[in-house]
Amino acid sequence: MLKDRKKPTEHRQGKLVKLLDLVQRFSEIYHDDDYYDIEREQISKEHQDELDDMMRELRAFDITEIGDLYLTSGGRVVLDKGYGEYFNDSDKVIFTLDELTRGMKCEQFKNIVNKEIE
Repeated sequence: MLKDRKKPTEHRQGKLVKLLDLVQRFSEIYHDDDYYDIEREQISKEHQDELDDMMRELRAFDITEIGDLYLTSGGRVVLDKGYGEYFNDSDKVIFTLDELTRGMKCEQFKNIVNKEIE
């Protein structure tokens, strides 16, 4: 299960937000002042433990809990339907979960995105 790394709010919650916070922490951890233990010539114990925990979270993460990629009537792109997002009849599916997980050719991807932008 993904942890909350920042305080969830009414407009900032859901599995996608947690996943992005996890990725952001991965990118920032190296820049922590105490990341490297100079005396032991290795990553500090605390940071190594945190990295191990984050790797377990990522390995346990299940994309099928997110759902399809939507374009909302308000012009936002949303991935986590049912996790703090609200939809109406004019919202459209851009990519299904199946397309997101199995992939597609670059040209097909660009055609779909361009169609939605027009």
